[in-house]
Amino acid sequence: MEQIKEKSFERKNELIEAALDEFTTKSYENASLNKIIKNAGISKGTFYYHFQDKQALYTFLLETVYKTELEFLNKRMEELAEDFEGKNIFEKLKLQIQIGAEFAITSPKYLRLTLMSMKEEENKENKKIFENVNSFRVKTIETGIEQMITKAIEEGDLNERFSKDFIIKIMNHLFIHYSEIFDVEAYYEMPRYLKDVNNFVDFLKYGFGK
Repeated sequence: MEQIKEKSFERKNELIEAALDEFTTKSYENASLNKIIKNAGISKGTFYYHFQDKQALYTFLLETVYKTELEFLNKRMEELAEDFEGKNIFEKLKLQIQIGAEFAITSPKYLRLTLMSMKEEENKENKKIFENVNSFRVKTIETGIEQMITKAIEEGDLNERFSKDFIIKIMNHLFIHYSEIFDVEAYYEMPRYLKDVNNFVDFLKYGFGK
């Protein structure tokens, strides 16, 4: 995977902002790398020193979104640690969803890029572009789900008739393919999104909960 080199450069933030502006208003295919470079105020030489091509920049941008959201979630969960005390796995999930909604509201460009990338991913010609990004996203989800399920079992939140592996497999599949279950456009309407996702958690609760 082509990633930004360790060595930073003076207008890295400007490049990220210019890339966000371009990739959130145009499809990947129609986005202009030359325009991004021009609006960032850097030379082509500087760009190609750090990135191989447009795909490498796009990949880096999506990874940045996922990593930034994960950092935001972890920080807010630490700040709201008392709110999570004594809650079962399903109540904790709903709190995490509220935090995720908070991130979406405070980072509208990141939200738009994520949603646009979901639509781009439906195009089979773009499959290679998303392989590396999805590998990172899926690994993050799977790690989080396994930790959550392990703790929920220890705390007696889940029905003992289901094995740990079975619950993890089902939960991973549902969360990884969440955008295929619900209308992506709902993300732009926060009340509608929260209603859908809370119903989704209730579905899990009445399936796996005690």
